[in-house]
Amino acid sequence: MNDSSDDRDPGTTSRREMLLKGSAALAVGLAELFFPLHSAASTKKRKKSAPLNKQKNVRGKTTRSKKKKEIERDPPPSGPISGAAVYSNIIAYYNLGEHRTAGEGDLSTSEWMFRQLKAAGMKTEFQPFIVRQFLTKLSSLEIERRKLRVFPLWPPLSTGPTPIRARVANFEAGRPVKGSIAIVKFPFDPRAAISPLHIEKVSSAAKAGAIAVLAVTEGSTGEIIALNTNPSVKRWPIPVGLVGPRDEAALITSASTGAQASLLIDGREESVQAKNVIGRLDRGRNLFIVSTPQSGWFRCAGERGPGIGLFVELAKWARKSASDSSFLFVSTSGHELGGIGVEKFIKQLAPRPDRVTCWIHLGAGIATYEWEDTERGPHRLHETDSRRRLMCRKELVELLREPFSGLAGLTPVVEPAVGDYQPIAAAGYRVFAIAAASKFHHTPADSPEMTGPDILEPVGTALVNSIEAIEAKFGKN
Repeated sequence: MNDSSDDRDPGTTSRREMLLKGSAALAVGLAELFFPLHSAASTKKRKKSAPLNKQKNVRGKTTRSKKKKEIERDPPPSGPISGAAVYSNIIAYYNLGEHRTAGEGDLSTSEWMFRQLKAAGMKTEFQPFIVRQFLTKLSSLEIERRKLRVFPLWPPLSTGPTPIRARVANFEAGRPVKGSIAIVKFPFDPRAAISPLHIEKVSSAAKAGAIAVLAVTEGSTGEIIALNTNPSVKRWPIPVGLVGPRDEAALITSASTGAQASLLIDGREESVQAKNVIGRLDRGRNLFIVSTPQSGWFRCAGERGPGIGLFVELAKWARKSASDSSFLFVSTSGHELGGIGVEKFIKQLAPRPDRVTCWIHLGAGIATYEWEDTERGPHRLHETDSRRRLMCRKELVELLREPFSGLAGLTPVVEPAVGDYQPIAAAGYRVFAIAAASKFHHTPADSPEMTGPDILEPVGTALVNSIEAIEAKFGKN
């Protein structure tokens, strides 16, 4: 499925090309990856690359040097979970493509997760469910022969196979928009989800006579930011395309000259099947549930990747551990559509809360690098983004302090509850979760350079130590 006709790089091209030159051996020469570098999103000259849905796959990175014949390898893991192994899983997940619910990439992810849990010694099964989903054939935006990147706002209203052609008008500046494609702004919100403000802006433009909307998603990266939806949000009254801030000036200029634009959002809404993936390790009376969302708007390396990678390695650790506890692992689809998958699991297959010793939820952005804004654009730092949050039930606060001490942002708190943690906690489970909205959250530029083995491994160690501490305190003898 094609989601953009733009031929410019939607992400960090030069860094991705560096990754592409690597060999398949992930553990080779990763050290260079973890020093501050300017992303190509911040450079003035940009190389051409594929559209949003055709970004190239990546491999592990090697450092090539004519002066060095010996290859530097990653040191062995210092804890029970290898950061290099977690990162390898992230690259595999990224390479499966875009992860929108029930799309090709998401279904491939379900199959891949099934194989990973089975290889870890789990009894595996799918939990299929039906969801209404918009299947995009092609999205494009062209203004006076200049192609700009665009992505539909969910749930989309299709233009059909014929683009809407009309002049561009700046609705934010109070210009008349009747019969036009209206420009509006969506203020930055780290939650990256549809709000009443978004609904009001689109509805107002439609009532004023606009035949389509181009919404600039404000943010410091310049990228399009996709917005999560939920079943209560109705299909938009007119087609709505999201545009990144880097193209805002071109839009405003076009509006001031009365330029004509061509907007295409071609696709159809269907009832399609998505799949949660479940793995069970049946041993003793104590039962731990480990969950992570697997779906998202784009390739989601920093958003979903750390949770996915840690999930797989925790399954391997659980099988080999000396613990006699039972484990249930579940990866869920439907996240960006209102957490449909985790809701289905809770209602249909999850054990009762009194049967579960603890539920560990691995949410978004568990371990990503910090970035700073410069005149040249975002610049990656060699430190962990501290905006992540460790949420837990009250009885876990003191117990979790020690395992997560020293990890930026991971001080256990009870409120507020966000994301998939909310329905789990509301259902009465003893639960803790990690979640964050990292710098490139919900953008097509969310690639493997957003994270790395050095910041993933400490979280893996903390998770294992937490499970062992919870087992010791709350386990049934």
